[in-house]
Amino acid sequence: GWTPHATKDGVTVTRKDVPGLPVPAFKGVKDCALDADTLFGLIADIGNQAGLTDLLAEAKVLWSDTTGRVHFYQVLASPVPFVSDRYWFLKAQNTWDVNGEDGHHKQTWDMLDPNLYPEAYASVQRRYSGAVITPLNHGSWELLPLGPGKVRVIYRIVSHPGGSLSDSLAETVTGQTLPDNILNFERVTRAKMGG
Repeated sequence: GWTPHATKDGVTVTRKDVPGLPVPAFKGVKDCALDADTLFGLIADIGNQAGLTDLLAEAKVLWSDTTGRVHFYQVLASPVPFVSDRYWFLKAQNTWDVNGEDGHHKQTWDMLDPNLYPEAYASVQRRYSGAVITPLNHGSWELLPLGPGKVRVIYRIVSHPGGSLSDSLAETVTGQTLPDNILNFERVTRAKMGG
């Protein structure tokens, strides 16, 4: 059910309507000459992602365990004038070597009730008083090995930034920013690999 949406710098973006949701899901795919373990190390290191992009004002891990489960929040500094900053509280699962396949890594995330962490929630609301919490945010990163030093990056997301943004504008924003997320992780991974 995925249909073509756009391409940008080697990222192919497709979209798919999801019954019961006001916005479609998007999927971005790019084949990269990168080490899968290095790339996934950056994706899984949620608490340090604010240092990888100018768009994240803050990223904080609230809880994690040895099975790869993580509770966290992130604050997005809006790149669009007159659009409020956004933040989300999420729970993620990081899985290395899915089903024993070397280099096949996956992170999935889903909404987390911010009231489970009342002190952190109150702190974010106080420090980013004009920011809006996203009412919808689900997705995944998946890395599929294509041979030595090559990986297929797949990024799936269904989200709505909330606030006063219309469904159609929310769809446009997600469809346009998705490739940038992949390209940013590609750039940072290449720099970390010394290339």
